[in-house]
Amino acid sequence: MRRTLIRTLFALLAAVTAVLAGTVPANAQPGDAKVIVIGVPGLRWYDVEASPELTALVNQANVGSMSVKTAGPHTCPIDGWLTINAGARAWGSVPGKPCGELPPVVDGKVQNWSEYVDRQAEHHTGAPLGRLAESRPRICGFGPGAGVALARTDGTVTGWQSEFDLGKLASPNCGDAIVDAGPMPLRGRDEARRQVAELVTQARNSSPGAWVLLVGVSEELENAHQEPLVAMQLPPEDGARWLTSDSTRRPGLIQLSDVTATVLRGEAKPIDPAGPAQPGPLDGSEIHATGDVHTDAAAVIEDRLDANERFEHPRPVLVAVGITLLVVQLGALAWFVIRRSPRSRSTFVFTLLCQAGFFSAVFLSTVTSWWRWPEPAFSLYCVVLGLSALVAVLAKLVAKNYAFLPIALGTYLLLLVDGVLGTPLQVGSMFADGPVIGGRFYGFGNSTFAALAVGALVTAGWAAHKLIDRSRTQAALAVLAIGGAAIVVDGKPGWGTDFGGIIALTPAVLLMAWLVWRDRVSWRALVGIGLTGLVAVSAVAWLDYQRPPAERSHFGAFVARLLDGDVSDVLIRKLDMALAMFQNPGGWGMLLGVLLCMAATVLPDRVPSAAYRAFYHEQPLARPTLLALSTCGLVGMVLNDAGVALPAIMTGFALPLLVAHLVASERTATVSPESHLVQEQ
Repeated sequence: MRRTLIRTLFALLAAVTAVLAGTVPANAQPGDAKVIVIGVPGLRWYDVEASPELTALVNQANVGSMSVKTAGPHTCPIDGWLTINAGARAWGSVPGKPCGELPPVVDGKVQNWSEYVDRQAEHHTGAPLGRLAESRPRICGFGPGAGVALARTDGTVTGWQSEFDLGKLASPNCGDAIVDAGPMPLRGRDEARRQVAELVTQARNSSPGAWVLLVGVSEELENAHQEPLVAMQLPPEDGARWLTSDSTRRPGLIQLSDVTATVLRGEAKPIDPAGPAQPGPLDGSEIHATGDVHTDAAAVIEDRLDANERFEHPRPVLVAVGITLLVVQLGALAWFVIRRSPRSRSTFVFTLLCQAGFFSAVFLSTVTSWWRWPEPAFSLYCVVLGLSALVAVLAKLVAKNYAFLPIALGTYLLLLVDGVLGTPLQVGSMFADGPVIGGRFYGFGNSTFAALAVGALVTAGWAAHKLIDRSRTQAALAVLAIGGAAIVVDGKPGWGTDFGGIIALTPAVLLMAWLVWRDRVSWRALVGIGLTGLVAVSAVAWLDYQRPPAERSHFGAFVARLLDGDVSDVLIRKLDMALAMFQNPGGWGMLLGVLLCMAATVLPDRVPSAAYRAFYHEQPLARPTLLALSTCGLVGMVLNDAGVALPAIMTGFALPLLVAHLVASERTATVSPESHLVQEQ
């Protein structure tokens, strides 16, 4: 039996590695046509809606929304143009100060260029300023922003003019071009829109066959409303469709560094960034068109405005929903502590199940298209709370005191299906970063992974519980199968594409399977489990690295940076993100709560709850499941840029499931047969 399990384990790991390393099909690239980039800070889709001239361009263009997230907290024009310059998120503005004017080009050099270079080192951006011009010597530019975009590593600028020159743009000496059309003004916006449309027409007429990219490159002011901006590409090669790139993998969505990748066409030179970092790959990918042909400009504009609503509201509403659930739970807990009646007990359990149901409701809510409803923010609030309650009701009806199981199982299956389908439920959900934050455009984020991990481990524990009396080996294999499926879906490029997730989940699944199989674990076994997980994750990353750079996911990109010596700035930025949680008391409170919950899984006899101690010792799968949850949370906290937030989210899902089960089961065990005669007064 032991040899059978070990052989099965290695076969499963090999299969997981093979699936995770599956290929992502390449997309058609824009070709070798001349690329003319017309950048307009603050160009929004409501500008297109308000302008007949810009609206007329929609049916003549591939369209999308532009994420202008850069390295700093705001995206001023200087941040946007520096990002295009480097092909990576750069930091140009000073936090707390107005955006100000762009630096002028004086005697062929951007004024105070060294300050912007030093700013990249100060903030560990790793942005190699100068990459665009150094890699594309025949590129020309017009306007102040183009001067910044075309600055070389030393700040010098060639092929640039302060004013737009149609004759030079059409000249053979101008290979590609960057045009700064100026920011959208607060007043006189109608005239500015007309001029932008006219500039696009002039550029198209001057260079027939050229790719003309009209893009919003930044916000116009430091305190401007942050939302995805306009992106159009004219003329379309095969009907007007939707812009995308391999860096976002979402139809209708591109990011700012994609512009640089499109101009360079895979010919980026390695440029040493400021500080100790080594030259790294482009952040973006070449822009291309995908999806169905669109022919109704009004419908396209409405779709883009709806998309902005979809991305704007989830995070603020998440706070409102969280506070609502917390207040309701505290009220129900107070009632239960004071009265100890059946009704108060049932109410408290139901509120706990509602919180657990929230972790599937956040994804199910995207099916309702709430962003098209009246008052989208309030609609989302009601939809998520309603779905959370519905999940709790259904779970209670199906499984009574074991309602935790259908909630965990449902979340697990929902996310498996979502991952296999390419994560459509993540777009615009409360657990997705969105294009304004720009943390992740596809795959599973940290919050989604936390929900998947809890659902997978609790489901695996239940399956093992059903099998352990028959065979410990079968029970362990069930854990490996259920956990392995979660690892595959979470990590496979094109599905979850979550590098950090499989690092945390793999050792947790292996530990749980070992405990189910052997009932105890030695230090030697722990080391073996850790090494096995490390080998599996490393194999996946290495195989992904073997692909062409444009086809690599986060796994291969990390290996490339590691081999190039460019991983230090990445790790420093991730560490800074993790430690940022401790800049306020809430982060320390989360850490304390997480550590207490983890301690309860290791030292159950110290927990002041007889129900918990009995559950831990009497249920054979309680200990393996709880220790696996703690392991996943601990590894994720140490190695993930989310830091303590990751195990805190896991706790926010797992703890209500556990407490609801304990409180409901205690009622069954302690209430007398005659208690049904006692009615709540």
